[in-house]
Amino acid sequence: MRLGIGTNGTTRAQIRANANVNAIGQFYGTVQELRAVLGPLLNIGTAEERARNSASVRQVTPGEASELLSATTPIERIATKSAMPDSRTLLTDRQVGAAAERLLEWPGSGNEDGAGFAMFTLGGEINRVAPDATAFVHRGDLFVFAAETSWADYDRPGVADANLRWLDQFYGDIFAEGTPEHSYQNFPDPTLKNRQDAYYGTNYPRLVQVKRKYDPDRLLQLPAGDRHALSPNGAGHIG
Repeated sequence: MRLGIGTNGTTRAQIRANANVNAIGQFYGTVQELRAVLGPLLNIGTAEERARNSASVRQVTPGEASELLSATTPIERIATKSAMPDSRTLLTDRQVGAAAERLLEWPGSGNEDGAGFAMFTLGGEINRVAPDATAFVHRGDLFVFAAETSWADYDRPGVADANLRWLDQFYGDIFAEGTPEHSYQNFPDPTLKNRQDAYYGTNYPRLVQVKRKYDPDRLLQLPAGDRHALSPNGAGHIG
């Protein structure tokens, strides 16, 4: 499941009107079983909202489910800052409240994907693998957290810079008590300090050895990028 808050729009009125809490995910079972699990949530809101949310629970094929989930990844120009919450560092009410307040101050853009934060669930089978068994070290964490903002090539000058400043404030408000120890390497952040430890932890030295052995000429290299041109599908830098 992916849980998040977000908004989009170009004016203050649109940004406030479009602010929302959202959840999207896959459940392996019957629609009736899922409705029972989601019952308390489906009973929240106006009659129109309850009907719309109830109708959004439906049975699809695995292929259709993959398409639905892929639609949550922003496109065009985006920037992200991530964290890897575990059972000790789950977001508190204060942090969620700070995020909601700052979300309403988003400067806006022409990108319909807008801004907000998303939390992708881990745990389960993912956490049964040892941290040093693969390159992915975050085996004890429960979520991938991503704070995101987006803009479009055709936005007026200054929109990108305003979005990047907002993202720093948004992330800073959420983690006002300290920068998270770990980050997710598939959401690269050029401003991240100690990125080797944050992305790869104790696996980093071994990954450097593998990189030097199989790519001695550094064919696979993440260039020193322009923060105005980040891709949602980038990869963390090694070595």
